[in-house]
Amino acid sequence: MTFENFQDVPGLLSRSHAFFGDQGALVTMSRSKLGFPNGILLNYPMLNSPVIRRMRSLTGRENVNVPGDRLSLRIRGNHWGKRLFLKTRDLLWLQRLHNAWQQDELDSYDIYHFDGDMPFIFGDRILKKLKDKKKHLVTHFFGTDLRKWGMNPYLKNDAELRFTSEVDHTKIDPSLIFVPIPYEADRVMPRDSENAVLRIGHSPTRRTAKGTQDIMDSIARIQRKSKPRFEFVLIENVSHRRCMEIKATCDIGIDQVGNYAGTAYGRSGLEFLALGKPTITEIPDEYEHLLPGHPFIKATKDTLTGVIARTLENGDLRRQKRKQGIDWVRTFPHPRRIISLMYDEYHRLGWK
Repeated sequence: MTFENFQDVPGLLSRSHAFFGDQGALVTMSRSKLGFPNGILLNYPMLNSPVIRRMRSLTGRENVNVPGDRLSLRIRGNHWGKRLFLKTRDLLWLQRLHNAWQQDELDSYDIYHFDGDMPFIFGDRILKKLKDKKKHLVTHFFGTDLRKWGMNPYLKNDAELRFTSEVDHTKIDPSLIFVPIPYEADRVMPRDSENAVLRIGHSPTRRTAKGTQDIMDSIARIQRKSKPRFEFVLIENVSHRRCMEIKATCDIGIDQVGNYAGTAYGRSGLEFLALGKPTITEIPDEYEHLLPGHPFIKATKDTLTGVIARTLENGDLRRQKRKQGIDWVRTFPHPRRIISLMYDEYHRLGWK
């Protein structure tokens, strides 16, 4: 169960249960904006309509940045006004949910895995039904939800397992079990050759979250020197398929710097690695132990200009990082490995 099948991460996890001979079903609240599978689409109101997006922009809810020194465990709906809004929204969602619950037999599963910490609705009405039927409850955090909006108070108490795929979430709540973002890199064909004029690519979903302005400032400083000559490609507002086509034409990738609304790397960084592109990103030393043997070229917003320049100048480094990147991305985040880590926890709790 997820808000949206963003970058197909929830969809891939649901399909990966097949590695263990089990059946997983994807349920989404909102249609994928990038064209990924929706599974059982609830199509809840008050989520992604133009009016709602405009309201988010006007109220500042589009800004999901949370500085690293302000990371703390928050509880969603802890203010009476927010709680009233969420409970009212639940009433609108329950009718849509009721129809799907009957039609798609949503009470027929054994484990309910809530991506983004939303158990169908904000309140605990559905959780009570599932607990009465002895279902197992799992919550899994991706992206900005835990940093910006906090933890669902009902799942905080009722979830038997709590996962995260964001390294800095382990600082917010050390009890969260880290599992990397799954990625099917073996389905991607890397390119062997480089362009005569090297191309650097960056593909932000949100510019502010990925430190895009810092990246563009560094690019501009190097371009003013004009040595070595290169091209910079900003990839945004295109379909995922087109995004991958453009990334394939690049020679170097930049994922993110600044740790504004995420830390270490995201799906974009994995895509660059799978395509054979040396990839620059910011990984604080305190999270290195979660990413053993990673091939990323590390930079901060203060060192980025020099790191980009050295990567452009050093062909041996690019060749070395290309091989390391392909090897690592085909093993470390492989869906079979990720779902195996999760099944290890299932078995530890005695789930059959």
